[in-house]
Amino acid sequence: MPKTKIKQVDDALNGGIMESSAVAFVGSLEYDNVILMHQVTLNALKDGKKVLLVTFRHAPNTLLKETEHNGINYAPFIEDGSLVILDGYTNLYAPGQKQGENILSNPLDIGITTAVIRNSLSRGEFDVLVIDDLTAQYTLQPNPKGYIKTLVRLMNSVKSLGVTAMAALCGDVFEKVDLAAALIPFDYVLEVSRGKIIITRSIQPLKIAKPVFPYVRTSEGIKLVLEEYTTVEGIKKRLRAEPDGTLWLDWERVEIITEESERATIETAYEFLGPEKGKEFLYLWGKKQFIGIGKDAKRRTDNLRSALKEIALLTRSSGGGTIEIIEVREDLIVITGKKLFPGGKGSPLPYHVHYAGSIAQFLTEFTGKKWEGKETKCEAMGADHCEFVFWPAE
Repeated sequence: MPKTKIKQVDDALNGGIMESSAVAFVGSLEYDNVILMHQVTLNALKDGKKVLLVTFRHAPNTLLKETEHNGINYAPFIEDGSLVILDGYTNLYAPGQKQGENILSNPLDIGITTAVIRNSLSRGEFDVLVIDDLTAQYTLQPNPKGYIKTLVRLMNSVKSLGVTAMAALCGDVFEKVDLAAALIPFDYVLEVSRGKIIITRSIQPLKIAKPVFPYVRTSEGIKLVLEEYTTVEGIKKRLRAEPDGTLWLDWERVEIITEESERATIETAYEFLGPEKGKEFLYLWGKKQFIGIGKDAKRRTDNLRSALKEIALLTRSSGGGTIEIIEVREDLIVITGKKLFPGGKGSPLPYHVHYAGSIAQFLTEFTGKKWEGKETKCEAMGADHCEFVFWPAE
């Protein structure tokens, strides 16, 4: 059973992709879909499968460089013969026809090309067919509709041989009606684009209601955002400093804030506005920081406790302290924290009202009902831990 080796995606797919099925990886111009397809291919090779990889998008050498830059090393499998690359690129663009082993002589003749692919699969006793990708042929074919019909027949015939088929295509290039037609023979459709993996079709019922998984592309391939942002090492890999004095965490500009600086902000709010108005300001500040976070979490899971645990993981990995989910009920949620940022001692007022505002905003977006909350205990005021209580406001 081919796997993405992205746990949450494989879990949603009941453990992975069924054998002898067809999988389409649909993407956009950044081609993250292609990288995920090659990750699945590498995993199949590691599991002992024999793979025929047909490349139309790049020459084989260029393809191997691209995959290596994304953490996918095919070299050992080419050497042992478990991966064979069929070159459909060279004679698409070469000024004269080039001959050689595993070079398609006339890739634009889609009838001959598909016959060669089927013959290679049968003779070589392959377990998996991978096509990288379908877009190049679509753009060059004089009759795109005819190309799609032939593609549908190819995918169905490959499945009838007991071979698992995987193909990538750029949805931005295909006309809408052509894209829908091209996807007809595929049992699975995974959209991989603009930071989200979406399972839009599966031959089996999915394990989750909303199969949307935010991801980042790394030097080790496609990884879920949570995998990269819940460890210090993951965050370090995502940070970069620019010559213009800016610091970036992937696409978001950040700044290193000291505990003293954060504490000064909170104390200034109390001194300038007074205790009650200061709390109100900090609470609203926290809400503002979490706008959109609850909606995003809802796309990944319907389980509130699991979503809150994600916040706890991100808080810990980013240096905000440890959060524990104590109680989750329809009318009450209790959360505790230790070493929350910023820390302090001897304060007559709580330091983490903004945490309460952030989580209240999160709960409101996630549940669709308005929630409010407050910090009822604070380490800065002498308690042995911080405590937050939340309740429905309506």
